[in-house]
Amino acid sequence: MAKKTSMFTSLLLGAAGGAAVAVFLASETGKVVKNKVTSFAKDYQENHDEINEDLVNKAQDLGQQVVSKFDHVKTQLETGELTVDDLIQSGKEKALALKDQSLEKIDQVKEKFAESETIEVLQEEKVVQDDIEINL
Repeated sequence: MAKKTSMFTSLLLGAAGGAAVAVFLASETGKVVKNKVTSFAKDYQENHDEINEDLVNKAQDLGQQVVSKFDHVKTQLETGELTVDDLIQSGKEKALALKDQSLEKIDQVKEKFAESETIEVLQEEKVVQDDIEINL
């Protein structure tokens, strides 16, 4: 019986995941993302060497920026211009700002999904299974 439950759960989760992907791809944002991915894939097929070189250069630039920032902060800590408490406070402020931005973005996504007819249809559908048995 545990195998049947596991299989049913897998199928249910697969269907829910597929529905979520379908809803996302049907939305305007999903269409934009799909077009960007398709465009990138075509460009990559035609110019993979150039794109790889560009990505490597961007990664190296980012690495240099990180090392430079680290050295700058290290120097500030050594000279007393910056304290560990200042660093912690700055980290807290940035973390709170990131949290607020994330919550705002989540609310925007929820609003877009709430406006979608497909989500409304999915919310109306209910999966009922009376004979579910879970053995742990």
